[in-house]
Amino acid sequence: MSKLITPPKLQSFLEKLNTKFGKFIILRGYRSLPISYSNDIDVFVPKQDVVRFLRCLTDLDGLNTSVSILVSRLGLIKCDLVLESETIPFDILYGFYYFGLDYQDCEDLYQKSVLHHSQLFYTPVISDEIRISLLKELLHNNRVRTDKAAYLFDMLNECRLEIPTHFFNLKTVDLVADSIRDDNLELPDLSMRLKRDLLKHNLSEHLFLTIGNIFLFAAVKYIFKNSYHKNIIR
Repeated sequence: MSKLITPPKLQSFLEKLNTKFGKFIILRGYRSLPISYSNDIDVFVPKQDVVRFLRCLTDLDGLNTSVSILVSRLGLIKCDLVLESETIPFDILYGFYYFGLDYQDCEDLYQKSVLHHSQLFYTPVISDEIRISLLKELLHNNRVRTDKAAYLFDMLNECRLEIPTHFFNLKTVDLVADSIRDDNLELPDLSMRLKRDLLKHNLSEHLFLTIGNIFLFAAVKYIFKNSYHKNIIR
């Protein structure tokens, strides 16, 4: 289990951000919040609210904060958030893409999210959390992470019927669960089939938007890099 980190001002930061910005979703690792976190904090906000969210991060009454953009991708801004004297790895997501291919319905994620018991932020329903976590690893890394395997297996059994999508069907979900059970976490063949089905789904649903997103993904990653997000928040 990852070590918990407890910045003295973390709860105050979340309280003030909630008051100033409004609804945001912490995608995972929220069980120890608002007191502590492990590894990083991953936040989702709707695309149209990204600029306002970034500005709110550095305009919280009574707190000294700053944000440095480290890595930019379509749908993702990886940052360092400096909160007083503490540096917190802080990822802002506004979409979920594999090379421009959309693999999570953001509006559905936002609408179904539930208020955390602290009442300071929202969390995804468990099926959305597990689907996003699985697809991220399978699409980008062709595997299931060792440190997450046991938790994912338990949650897959809990919400198995709620996870499938048009391109990630129940048969594939069950194949992933069986592979985790058998401790077979490297899944290149399954990952390749999943990428093919994701491409077909995106092209069939939104042909021109998908082509545009593929080109935009490449442009952000290889050409504009961090200037893409730095420019939109000026």
